[in-house]
Amino acid sequence: MARITARGTGRPPGHSGSEPSTLARHVTIVHSDMVGSTELAIAAGPRYPRVLARHRALIAAAVRRAGGRFLAHAGDGTLALFDDARDAVAAAVEAQRALRDEPWPGAGPIPRVRMGIHAGEVYDLDGEPVGLAVNLGARIMAEAAAGQVDVSDTVARALSVTGGEADPGSAAPRLADAGRHELRNHAGPVQLYQVVADGLTVVVPRTSTTTGRHLVGVA
Repeated sequence: MARITARGTGRPPGHSGSEPSTLARHVTIVHSDMVGSTELAIAAGPRYPRVLARHRALIAAAVRRAGGRFLAHAGDGTLALFDDARDAVAAAVEAQRALRDEPWPGAGPIPRVRMGIHAGEVYDLDGEPVGLAVNLGARIMAEAAAGQVDVSDTVARALSVTGGEADPGSAAPRLADAGRHELRNHAGPVQLYQVVADGLTVVVPRTSTTTGRHLVGVA
């Protein structure tokens, strides 16, 4: 598992006891959120807590195998931190496939999650990462469809990707244009990309310059 430390020190987050850390750390952040959770909870009834716990466990396992740090949010959201953007993308892809392939009981809807990946500076508050990068990552995740993994331009650059296509000879994950989006509490449109891999939902933007996309299926 990755050991996140304060930049310029060898000390873990929260090293000063209850005092919040004032040292920023650069990490890659993976947000996830269950799509249609209300309908799923109604359909699952008393099985819902077990479904929610299993969904968390599958994502956590993928995160830990890729060397990340898993944090469960309130409700059906999760958060993970990585030192490396490629590890973050690999974990997201593995988690989406695990959720797809899990033999969920019953005939009702199955858990589907949207994911967003962003990178930036975070601070530690009692073991919780806080800062603008965390907030923007959540906004990016909210733009994704069920089964889709959206990434920010910052992550695309970290993956040595230009214009959504991997550079020649690069082992970077395959990305595609996901359009420009107006994110809540963020000035101006933001360019997003999406991970293209077997088992992931792929969405085609209406145009390269307008907000809005069409769901076209699973790669």
